[in-house]
Amino acid sequence: MATMTLADGREYAFEEWGDPTGEVLFWLYGAPGGRLARHSDPDLWSRLGLRVVTFDRPGYGLSTPLPGRSVSHMAADVEAVADRLGVDRFVVQGVSAGGPHALAVAALLSDRVRACGLVCSVAPVTEAEEAAMAQINQESFRVIREEGRDGIARRLVNLREDILADPLAGQRAHAADAPEVDRAWLSRPEVQRIAAENLVDALRAGVDGWVDDAVSLTPGRPWGFDPAAITCPTRFWHSDDDTNVPLSAVQRLVSSIPGADLKIWHDEGHTAASRNAEQVLADLLAVGR
Repeated sequence: MATMTLADGREYAFEEWGDPTGEVLFWLYGAPGGRLARHSDPDLWSRLGLRVVTFDRPGYGLSTPLPGRSVSHMAADVEAVADRLGVDRFVVQGVSAGGPHALAVAALLSDRVRACGLVCSVAPVTEAEEAAMAQINQESFRVIREEGRDGIARRLVNLREDILADPLAGQRAHAADAPEVDRAWLSRPEVQRIAAENLVDALRAGVDGWVDDAVSLTPGRPWGFDPAAITCPTRFWHSDDDTNVPLSAVQRLVSSIPGADLKIWHDEGHTAASRNAEQVLADLLAVGR
């Protein structure tokens, strides 16, 4: 684990995994979560020859909060870490809520990103699509619109207390609306162990990071960049039974990015990102070569 002081005085934490001499992949996880998020196969990244960098986005773990941040703020933080590590060119991948943040990096650091991958990514949804999402997501959006940042913060403070008392409580809440294939994956002991470790560490200092992720990704909120500005090879993977993000929303997002393509998994849910991680990463590394 490493921390650094950014130009604006914030502390920023990140972690390195895998092959220290491998190709650099900046891996952006969903919400809530931080730098301890990783695959349940401990050798996966080394086996693929990857030097993987994970992050505590502002307000998670050991990183200073940045209240009111937008999705686009991720680019400057990634750039600072890349400079600190002496990395000029890299691949970026976003999973779930990390997806829009990965797109921000690709759009705003176009001269440094070799390829961008989005797996089960959040995407802008219509009113009808939002109504088909998991109940926990619909309720969060409703609270943010009706009660603002303070309202969702109050609710997430209570949920944080539940998670710290029982780190898998949030996972069970999501699993309630998930397809059977997701519930089976989330019940695996090694998956539960890493999820618990990641959640407890990410929420150690409070819910600021979680709140800002939730607010910045609420449908209708601007992300702070234009996906059409992305010039690097960009590939999406998504499931047709993902209750967190409807496939139709992802298809629209893909069509807004020049040259982007989409692989659809059938009869898979949101955890397809983890179950298919090795093939996804192998495909992503081959993009643009």
